[in-house]
Amino acid sequence: MGMPLPPFSAVLCCRHGGNVVCAWAVPDDCDGLIVERARCPNADSGCDALPVVGVASGGADGKSLEDSLRRFGSCVEVAFGKLLSGANMMETLERDGLYMALSTATAYSIEPARAFCKVLSTRLGLSAALRDSIELAVHEAVVNGVMHGNLEVSSDERETFSRFQNYCDQIELNLADPELRARRIEVFGTWDEAAIMVSVVDSGAGYDLKALAHNNNPNRKSGRGLTLIGGLSQEVTIGDGGRQLTMRFDR
Repeated sequence: MGMPLPPFSAVLCCRHGGNVVCAWAVPDDCDGLIVERARCPNADSGCDALPVVGVASGGADGKSLEDSLRRFGSCVEVAFGKLLSGANMMETLERDGLYMALSTATAYSIEPARAFCKVLSTRLGLSAALRDSIELAVHEAVVNGVMHGNLEVSSDERETFSRFQNYCDQIELNLADPELRARRIEVFGTWDEAAIMVSVVDSGAGYDLKALAHNNNPNRKSGRGLTLIGGLSQEVTIGDGGRQLTMRFDR
């Protein structure tokens, strides 16, 4: 078609037997995202396409992320030559959940938890108090995943004021690393009548769960995000060597 992709591309489908994004040409490196869903989320009975996900090309902002989640239940970023969809995408969408996969750089620069929880609250009719609790917990989980997982910045550097500048400098240095900037972070949620489950998965090296559990220093800076998340949710499960954090919130 000869036209570049817009900053936000709405939905990837195979309406005419080829790869199109709402009449925009799809670059070849998007082919891996062509996966048909069992049930089309498009309410238009005259549409014979099977939409897959919302695709953000060239970076996502808060508005495009929210729009994509609201319309299609998902947003997957195309960044640094990569499609960032992960293994949890299709299972989440088939359960009518919400799913997003963003790069480190995008997750650091916007507030993905706000967009995610705004759409979640609208879908489920959540009270303001429950929405705020979920948003704060998801925000903390994303921050942990981005900072300590994807960017590999140790929270030890925050233990004293004199070392805090080193912490900030290390964040900026690692954000400039193309490999770390492009790492994926996934946020996805499903629910039933009793509870809402939200998971955050980073692409870092993980961490030693036993060492963290045995650190009982009340003045420590590391691990305090997990304590806050535990206080906001009814259950927290950590898996995949510390790379996946799943929170349960009773409805």
